[in-house]
Order: sequence, then C-alpha cells, then structure tokens
Amino acid sequence: MKPIRAFGSLLTGGGIVAAWLSLVPALDPFASFLPLFGAAIMLGLLFARWRPGPTIAAALLALVPVAIGMAPEWLRSIPAAPSDAPRVHMLTHNVWAGNTDPAGTAQAIIDAKPDVVMLQEVNGSFRPMLAALNQHFAHATRCPRGCDLAIFSRWPIADGDYFLKDATGRKFGPALLWARIAPPAGNPFMVATLHYPRPTSRDQAVRRHDVARALARIDRDALIVAGDMNLTPWAAAMREQDRALAPLTRMTRAPSWPRALPVLPIDHLYAGPDWGLVSARQLPATGSDHRPILVTLARR
Repeated sequence: MKPIRAFGSLLTGGGIVAAWLSLVPALDPFASFLPLFGAAIMLGLLFARWRPGPTIAAALLALVPVAIGMAPEWLRSIPAAPSDAPRVHMLTHNVWAGNTDPAGTAQAIIDAKPDVVMLQEVNGSFRPMLAALNQHFAHATRCPRGCDLAIFSRWPIADGDYFLKDATGRKFGPALLWARIAPPAGNPFMVATLHYPRPTSRDQAVRRHDVARALARIDRDALIVAGDMNLTPWAAAMREQDRALAPLTRMTRAPSWPRALPVLPIDHLYAGPDWGLVSARQLPATGSDHRPILVTLARR
C-alpha cells in the first residue's frame, strides 16, 4: 500500500504544480491540459489516502487554478437562434492524414446530413474519399496543390478560393480555404476553413494574428469560420483569438480529441452576428484521431 500512497502523493503534488503553472502566460500551451491536471489531482488524492485536513487543503489548491482557467468559458454567452428560423447544418472534421478507415469516415460525414462540410488534413489516406463526397454533395471547392483543406456543399458555391480577395479581386492574407454559399432561400453566406499548427509551435501565434488581420478586412456579419485550431477554450491564446475575431462568436465547446476519449475541445466554429446557435455536438468516432463536430445555426 505504501508505494500506491506514495504514487498518489506524487500525482497530487505534480498535478497541483502543473495546474498553477498552466496559468503562467509563458506556459500557456500547458493550459490546454488543465482538466487533465485536475483529474490527476483527484485520482492522486484517492490513492494517497491522506487525512481529511490535508486532503481538503490539496483539493482546494487544485480547484482554484482549474476554476480560474475554466470558469470564463462556461460563463461566456453564445447567441441563441430563433426557434422558427431555417437551420443550416455545418460539419467540421479533421479527417487525419493517417486515417485508419477513410471509407467509414466518408460515410459518417454523409450520414450526418450536413448542408456544408469543412475538412482538414485531406491530403493523406482520406484523399481518395474526396471523389465519393463529390458524388454525394453537388458542390465543392477546388484547392491548389499542397492544400490539405476541402469544403463541400449541398447548395451552390458562388465563389471560392485559397486566399481572401478584396473588392478588386486582389488576393491577400494567409492561406485559408473559403466558399460563398448560395442557399435556395435567404442570403448567401461565406464559410472558411483552416488548420493551425500545434500550440507549442511559434508559428501558431503568427498564423492566428495573420488570420485575424485578414478577416478584419471583409464583411463578417454572416461569416462562418471553422477548423482544427489546436486550442482549448481555457488557453489564453484562445481567449485572445476570441477577442481578435470579434464580432464573430465561437459557437463550440464540445470536446473533439482524442478520438477514443475526447476531453479537449480543439475543433471550433465561429459565426458572425447574423447567426445564432441551435446546437453544437461531437459525433461518433471515425477513422480519424479527431471526432467530427456538427454545428446547427440559424439566422437571427
């Protein structure tokens, strides 16, 4: 029993230190794992079997940084959609370059019956499935060589590109795939998909800032942006992005990674002030290491 209790004490102490350090701006990538640190602390306390006084003190020490990091996410407001407004079903999914069941993933996307699909990491084993999706969805974007993104739509795509364009047609900003969707009823709207590097990469911050500056140059009222952002809601970098992308609102909280036991919400969808949220949820696992996220929106 002593080795187990010693292990529990180490787990608790290490978890408390990691939870507090994750609040330090320079160590922000660690904040993504804040819920896991909290779980490790509670598990460690179970193994350690300390007396009530030390156990309560350690639990409080654990809960404070977890609450500081996670409470703002659960307190923020997301605009709701009118109950009688026509709905638009948006699916975003990192299909993973090493997908172990590409055909099953394609079928899961089709079975979800989305109106618009935004995919990342399509350049790996999933690429042959793009032809299958082309047969099911009437419209799709074209992406240049080396692009690992794709957009499919049940409705016509009036325009699209791998870079944003100004009023004169001149391209600007970082690479991201976008399409202007023309639904049968209502006004057209623009969607865009992207894939950020991991939070431990310095390139991610540069990419986030470049995307925010580029999107600030276009009409964002009806804009929808989704993809694998490799950021969790309790990371300072995501809160910074939420502010930078305003008036877009992040509509997602659902955990999407890892596939077997998703605990980290790193796949997200932002929508402009024209939209309200009906629902946002993870779908069953596919051959990807991410879960698909299905977001239903409606005009406000």
